[in-house]
Amino acid sequence: MTRSAAEQALSEANVAPSTIKLVELHDCFSTNELITLDALSLCPPGKAHEMVRSGDITYGGRVVVNPSGGLISKGHPLGATGLAQCAELVWQLRGWAGERTVEGVGAALQHNLGLGGAAVVTVYKRADGSKSRRLGDKELEVIARIGGRGYNPAVEARAATQSEIEAGRSRRASSHWMGGGSVGEAKL
Repeated sequence: MTRSAAEQALSEANVAPSTIKLVELHDCFSTNELITLDALSLCPPGKAHEMVRSGDITYGGRVVVNPSGGLISKGHPLGATGLAQCAELVWQLRGWAGERTVEGVGAALQHNLGLGGAAVVTVYKRADGSKSRRLGDKELEVIARIGGRGYNPAVEARAATQSEIEAGRSRRASSHWMGGGSVGEAKL
C-alpha cells in the first residue's frame, strides 16, 4: 500500500524520491520505519538498515526523518497523528521550526497509516517554488505577531484559553467534547 501510494503521490507532484530531503513517516514501531523507508523508495530495496546505521536519516544525512520526534514523541494519538505530521512539514517548509529546521528542502513527504489498512502519502512543496530556510529571530517575531498568539507554535506549545476555544468552536456542529470544561480539563 505504501509503495503504491508513494509512487502515485510522487508522480503527481513530479518529484523523484531521490530529491526528498525531509520526511514525516508513521514510525509506530522501529521495524515499521525500516519497512517504510524501503517502500517510499528512499533507499535501495532491503537497504534501510544501512541508511539508519550510517546516519543518513538525520541532520547531515541524505534525508531527515521525523524531525518532530515521530509518533512516540506525541504519544501516538490516533487520528491526530496525520495532522501533527502535516503541521510539522508546513512549519519546516515555512522555516518556522527553529533549530529543527531542515534547510534547502524543495519537497517534503508525509506518510501515515490508518486502521483497517489505509496508507496515505502526501508531497508538500512551497507555493512560491523556493526551498526551505530557517527564519531569523526578527522574522519569527513577525510570525508570532501575525498568528495572534504572541509566540511561534512550531517551537512552543501553550494551552489554549477559553476565549480561543470559543473562537474556534463550530457554530453549526458544536460538541460538548470540544472545550466543555476549563482549559486542560475534559468534561465527561
